[in-house]
Amino acid sequence: MALYSFIALSFLPLIILLAPYYIEPYQLWDPIALNDKIQGERQTRWCNMGWWENTDSFPIAAKSLAEKLLDFAKEGGYSGGGNVLDMGHGAGESLLLHLNSTNPPKHLHGLTSLTSDTKTSQILLDKYKSENINTKIELFTYSAKYNPTKDFNHPLNKMKGFMGEKNFKNYNAYLDEDEILEVEEEQEQENYLNYNKPPPPPYDLIYILDSIYHYPPSIISFLNSLKPITNKKNKSIIIYTDILPPPPFESKLNKFKFFFISYFLSIPISNLLNRPKSLLEYKNLLENQGWIDVEIQDWSQNVWKGFANNLKNRGGKWEKVGKTVDRARKDGWKFVAVRIKKGDL
Repeated sequence: MALYSFIALSFLPLIILLAPYYIEPYQLWDPIALNDKIQGERQTRWCNMGWWENTDSFPIAAKSLAEKLLDFAKEGGYSGGGNVLDMGHGAGESLLLHLNSTNPPKHLHGLTSLTSDTKTSQILLDKYKSENINTKIELFTYSAKYNPTKDFNHPLNKMKGFMGEKNFKNYNAYLDEDEILEVEEEQEQENYLNYNKPPPPPYDLIYILDSIYHYPPSIISFLNSLKPITNKKNKSIIIYTDILPPPPFESKLNKFKFFFISYFLSIPISNLLNRPKSLLEYKNLLENQGWIDVEIQDWSQNVWKGFANNLKNRGGKWEKVGKTVDRARKDGWKFVAVRIKKGDL
């Protein structure tokens, strides 16, 4: 028994080291842990840092942040309706937010990297979306980083549909008429080629709440990957929340902290190091990439402190997390909202 215990302990550092490589941190906990049940309302599964104004309730604050980001899009010209892509939607609460708005989208696509989130979101939508809503909904389980060699049905694939149609025709070239009919029937009944669908409509709104800093290889390259699926100039709006660390210190100790955060929270190191040192520098960076009507707002004041206090008041492990969040606030980390449109570049 002692030998087995020693072997287990000897492998523990390796398990801890490799766990973030195979498991996303959001797989390790259920958002219900923070979503306190509000009397008379359904149990929610919000998973963001919240907008803490006149409330100490996590689900209310989290919903308020999601609504504020949608309002931020409307301030930039989004009037509702149209085609919406919600990236990193978690358990689906923000999807319901779009559907229950005064002018629901015509098409609503959701993207998450976790199969469990896709399933939970589908159950939520089936149960709570209004029967009067005619929105065409499609959920995708992929990484936000689109791989053109295998992610044929990815919403960031501008050729989705055309590629499936081409492959199906090539496949038919080797079949006789009876076999073609059989394959076509198979395809219709079983979705044989799941990427043989109409190409995605250009999105009028791409909505990314509290998740973009997880996207590889970097935020700027990810944003550029969205350009092919946006509408014509001045029509599509991309909105997202981001976290800006303070300018990195030169000491090796502080650099180690960044690498530690990067690895164990699955945040690409490029989204922590060498980030803009001010909102103006951030704006200039986006404009140099061809984005126009760039608007960046610092929402730190109504995010960090309330979020930290809520966690600390829970005690236990959450208190430790809350103290870490509070330390980040005092060190100068910023929580910002960004709104951009595609220009000519």
